[in-house]
Amino acid sequence: MNETIYQPYLETSVYTYPGAYKEYLASLPDNIPSLGMLVCDQLTHPTLLYTPPSPYLENTYFGKFASYPKERFKDEDELFVTAAAMAAEIFRLDERGFVTGKDVTKRITVSCRHASVLFSAILKAKGIPCRSRAGFVDFGNDGDCYIEHWVNEYWSFTDNRWVLVDVDGYYEYERRFGYSQFDLPRRKFLTASEVWLRLRDNTLTPKIVLYSTEQDILEGVCGYLFMDFHALMNNEIFYSHQPKYLRHRFHLLNREELTELDQLALLMQNPDTVIHRKQELIKSHEHFFILTNSNMNELSDYYEINNP
Repeated sequence: MNETIYQPYLETSVYTYPGAYKEYLASLPDNIPSLGMLVCDQLTHPTLLYTPPSPYLENTYFGKFASYPKERFKDEDELFVTAAAMAAEIFRLDERGFVTGKDVTKRITVSCRHASVLFSAILKAKGIPCRSRAGFVDFGNDGDCYIEHWVNEYWSFTDNRWVLVDVDGYYEYERRFGYSQFDLPRRKFLTASEVWLRLRDNTLTPKIVLYSTEQDILEGVCGYLFMDFHALMNNEIFYSHQPKYLRHRFHLLNREELTELDQLALLMQNPDTVIHRKQELIKSHEHFFILTNSNMNELSDYYEINNP
């Protein structure tokens, strides 16, 4: 039974396929906390380059942020969408590859979705089932506020369970709260489906924070609902990838369509079953799988207008 649960997450996607780096990734540390800290040491979150730097972060993790080359993008998410692309750039910046103690000039500048994809790719290369999850994390540890975030779940053969891991950390590895960010308590992470359902029935207590302030909160959570849905399908879509039928019309969804999303969220409350219903869902809900992205919007509009 357990093998049925985790077996699909040994497979790779277009995003987690390691390509020529498979052997190298498999050679990285087997100890999860050591591996997680090593992955943290390869990354800088883009937000750190747009806010006044903390002396603590500069002295402890990154070195001087002022040394970051001005000609480099401060957000490289769109450059390195796949694990193979991230690995290639990590080696380009530092031919030693994955090593500790890198300063900001030798790190790739990517956000939590990319950290999650990279970690999934590494564990899969090692033969450890792993899946990315998109939802909301309580960084403050008080349960009052949850911020949009991607994490990982890997299957522990020792404990016979999914272990919740956050490799987009460098927040003291969560030791200040009495646990490791590489085995987080479940209360730290609200799944997108849980937040969606609690918003819909008006039972959500904590504040939900989205980086984009232009979106309605329910629309933003819907975006995460589909990112998590596809991640559970072993398809870790990019932030701008969403079902085409929702593009520019979330506010026009009728009661039947909103109820359909409620049903999807209910299905995702039992995440281990989702991937096993993929073919059934493609047949019954094809529109969940036909994706577009913001970069294609103008082109799509052009063809729809000129080819009615």
